[in-house]
Amino acid sequence: MVKTLHKKLARDLFRLRYQCLTIAIVVGCGLASFVAAVAAAASMRASRDVFYREAHFADIFVHLKRAPRSVLDRLRDLPGVAAVDGRVVDDFRIQMDESTEPVAARFVSLAWPVEERLNQVKLVEGRLFEPGSSSEVVVGEAFAEAWGLAPGAEIVAVIDGRRARLRVTGIVVSPEFSFAASPRTGLPDPRHFGIVWMDADSLSKAMGFVGAFNDATIQLAAKSDEQETIRRVDLVLEPYGGLGAVARADQPSAKLVEQKIDQLGKLAKTLPAIFLAIASFLLNVLLSRIVGTQREQIATLKALGYRTGWLARHYLELAASICALGVAFGIALGVAGAKALLVMYARYFKFPVFVFEFNGWAIVLGTLFAFAAGLGGTLLGVRRAVAVPPAEAMRPEAPPSYHATVLERFYGKLPPVTKMVVRDVQRRPLRLLLSAGSIALATCIVLAGGVFGDSLNEVLRLQFEVSHREQITVTLDAPRPFRAVLDAAHIPGVQNAEGERVVPVRLRAGPRFRTTAIWGLSPESDLHRLLDVNRRPLALPAGLALSRVLGDWLGLRPGDRVGVEVLEGDRRKLEVPVSGLVDDLLGLAAYMNAAELARLLDEKPRVNAVLLAVDPEDVDEVTERLDDLPAVSSVTRPELDQNLVRAEVADVFTVLSVMLALFAAAIAVGVVYNNARIALEVRSRDLATMRILGFSRGELAGVLLGEQAIQVLLGVAPGLFLGRMLAGLWLSTIDRELLRVPLTITPASYVAAACVVLFAALASALVVRRRSDRLDLVAVLKAKD
Repeated sequence: MVKTLHKKLARDLFRLRYQCLTIAIVVGCGLASFVAAVAAAASMRASRDVFYREAHFADIFVHLKRAPRSVLDRLRDLPGVAAVDGRVVDDFRIQMDESTEPVAARFVSLAWPVEERLNQVKLVEGRLFEPGSSSEVVVGEAFAEAWGLAPGAEIVAVIDGRRARLRVTGIVVSPEFSFAASPRTGLPDPRHFGIVWMDADSLSKAMGFVGAFNDATIQLAAKSDEQETIRRVDLVLEPYGGLGAVARADQPSAKLVEQKIDQLGKLAKTLPAIFLAIASFLLNVLLSRIVGTQREQIATLKALGYRTGWLARHYLELAASICALGVAFGIALGVAGAKALLVMYARYFKFPVFVFEFNGWAIVLGTLFAFAAGLGGTLLGVRRAVAVPPAEAMRPEAPPSYHATVLERFYGKLPPVTKMVVRDVQRRPLRLLLSAGSIALATCIVLAGGVFGDSLNEVLRLQFEVSHREQITVTLDAPRPFRAVLDAAHIPGVQNAEGERVVPVRLRAGPRFRTTAIWGLSPESDLHRLLDVNRRPLALPAGLALSRVLGDWLGLRPGDRVGVEVLEGDRRKLEVPVSGLVDDLLGLAAYMNAAELARLLDEKPRVNAVLLAVDPEDVDEVTERLDDLPAVSSVTRPELDQNLVRAEVADVFTVLSVMLALFAAAIAVGVVYNNARIALEVRSRDLATMRILGFSRGELAGVLLGEQAIQVLLGVAPGLFLGRMLAGLWLSTIDRELLRVPLTITPASYVAAACVVLFAALASALVVRRRSDRLDLVAVLKAKD
């Protein structure tokens, strides 16, 4: 008997192969999104941990103005400290013959023996420079790829105003710069910003730091108190201009890597749940309808001695077979997706090796979730069907009891086909709502994927068109008298020049503190505008204004007082009232009137950054003139930063949007095709009768697909609303201390999301319409034996 049921199972699977396939694809997409996110996160974490461990990545980082190397011994003697490295680090201009654009590099000293140091570099190509060499360097892999540098290439650096011709001996990666972010944008910009390592003695001599250091990295002993050690390090380095030690968790590269891993983990908790819930619903509809059409078969099998449990298991095996097909598809797609994610992340995070971590437990867990969703969605329908006594099941199912409704008076005005569709929908509202809900989730997924691009465009518009309006930003090597702004304004091609004073500070509010900078601006500034909560230009308030995120983190509101510890000069400590909150987009900062800041520091007005409005035709010429000035530390062009951001993330957003659109199309196809195919099978006799009575093929298609059209139309609008909510949830996972992305959706994105779902549903409907047009009227109308 059991073998007979297996044969029946095989026949049912073959007969319903296309419906089963669409449901299996939905199950597979859910499992694939889970497997891909979990496997990619595990692989990223494993690759990172191996790299950090082998390269002896430090636990604490601190930059300072200057200290004698004897201070390193004091740091080594601190409780909880296992190892300390002192080095010199600074940013210098690089002159590349192939480019008129400004290029800078962070030079990091590398002491010997290299294998005994913290933050070791790993060779990708070539060799390390010779100890004591003043003309050899190794460069970061991303910078080398951007400029086509190979061992033997030469670069020219301007170190403290002197040109140095340097030969590249090797290409390396470092855990400290896995994500080598530009100081300007916080994003990787290998075309305009790179990392260069040079012999420690040679770089110290070139920078005038012989016997001194301006940067330290520290490795902690086991079970040491990280925060207490940071406090002690700051006390030791405070007299030497320490800018505040930070833990590895706050080191820019490590923080970005951890954030990406966390985002993958959050993705694994959202998309799979949506897909598996829809798969559960589709299986419930499919099995309920199948069982409904096989009432007489069930009754006959029971009469022949087949037990109820056998029959229940038979239909559950049908659901399990569909889930198994989906699981196989999902695992294969998930593994491929995980590898594709690693390839994509390899563009941003430079690890020597990416270890693919195939998480077996994730596969098992995802498979269990898939089967639980599939079988759980079918249990109720199967139980209700097989529980019917044989004698009752042998009779046709009693039609539902109909009664007049308040809409009945309007039915007379409707065409016959429309009347049939409306009545059918009205009598099964729950099925309609569930189907519309599935369509809404499909629409939601498409819209959420497209929101990233719209929001990014809005960030770029606000940052580079509304807030920062300059064409060139000049960073000076030290605070200079205000005359530097007037000199810059007289450069041919410059239309306007504004100066800014940027002062590193540590802000304290009770036990909380944060190292940041105060930007001294002119109240009449037109090139650098502050923004209010509505993203409109905001007049510079009197007193100290904070980034809203910074104010929230410190627990400060306008009128509160905040402690200010200046991290340069005489390192004075002050207490200043908070005058307002600013809705900037990048980083954490504080803002103040430049004249008021000068009084606070007890100095004459000075600037260490100059913003220039330049005629577009003269930008290259002005940039070249600025590059030749000895007081200029770096020259950046916000337009290039904007193009960089677009280029760096466009591929990621495109891949994400296309992937989510395909997933959503799979949902729409699964819902519409399955409902329409089941309706065709259940109502084929009615449709054949209508055709013989004179109804056209188009009218039959209207009866068959009318309900599907209604559920699609009802689902799109709520789906757009849900998509906005889901997009806001995803954007909230971005670290707001690094970047604030306002939720922005353009009308084109709404239209595109709706069209993806509508076209997928239309394609499914056309396939079913073609089958309905080919109904064999004679075969369908034959009396059942």
